[in-house]
Amino acid sequence: MARTRPLELARGAWGLALLVAPRRVLAAVGERAPDRRTVVVTRVLGGRHLVQALVTGLAPTRAVLADGAWVDGVHALTAVGLAASDRPRARLALLDAGVAGTWSLLTRAAARRSPPPDGPATVWSDRLARVVHPLLPGAPRL
Repeated sequence: MARTRPLELARGAWGLALLVAPRRVLAAVGERAPDRRTVVVTRVLGGRHLVQALVTGLAPTRAVLADGAWVDGVHALTAVGLAASDRPRARLALLDAGVAGTWSLLTRAAARRSPPPDGPATVWSDRLARVVHPLLPGAPRL
């Protein structure tokens, strides 16, 4: 559990920054005059990261981490799709894809370091992750 704590603390801080100070984060990456939609989407993504950090941080089991890595991977792919379809937001979307892809790789590495499930799940998030995991297309075996 201790090995994933810094990762989830970092994700939580990132999510909180996106949620409470989206304009400041956007300005830091060169977006000087973000429109309302961009600010709202940035806040929504911040909320997603914050929730994922809380859920994963409560029970950083192999299944929970693997499912989180899968979600980050899908996030990265959808951001690439946005970049291809929305030229004005392409730069930000590609940046978001890179960030989400990085979270996916880091979380997947943490999942691989976690011990495999060896008994019944005792935490609700692990029970849910074990049920959902086999349904995720392309998800690796636990």
